[in-house]
Amino acid sequence: MSTEKPRAVLDCMVCLQAAARDQSPAAACLRLAENRYIRLFISRDILREVQNVLSRGYVRARFQTLTDETVTAFLERLRNASEFIRAVPRPFTYEERDVKDEPYINLAVEVEAHYVLSRDKDLLDLMNWETEAGREFQKRFRFLRIVPPEVFLGEIAKRDVPD
Repeated sequence: MSTEKPRAVLDCMVCLQAAARDQSPAAACLRLAENRYIRLFISRDILREVQNVLSRGYVRARFQTLTDETVTAFLERLRNASEFIRAVPRPFTYEERDVKDEPYINLAVEVEAHYVLSRDKDLLDLMNWETEAGREFQKRFRFLRIVPPEVFLGEIAKRDVPD
């Protein structure tokens, strides 16, 4: 059983779910970071996108728990639970899909994260060995897995099971 804490990056939609639904798997992932069970990483670009998305009118109309106060409190929680990385190089480009996904992968690569937590199909497809993009990605970044929060929580739970 490894003693190294898992390193993770949350994508924007996972952050939205964590902010909007305190009992969601996404919120459980954030609590793991708050309790220092995992190492969570964040960058300026990611914080900016999360703040932007959480402030959109149509998002707040759908998730009425998101108010100015709850968004401010969530962003503070996220900052406090995360290790802030100032300079993030761009070894990964994703022009054939969604360039907005690049900051998550590039941050994960920079900190050698074990996981990016996402529900984004473009990101999850990078774990598919049946596609050329997936094969290339996995050959290049063997240490990194892109999984939904529920899969991550299941894998973290297994770490507590003695061998």
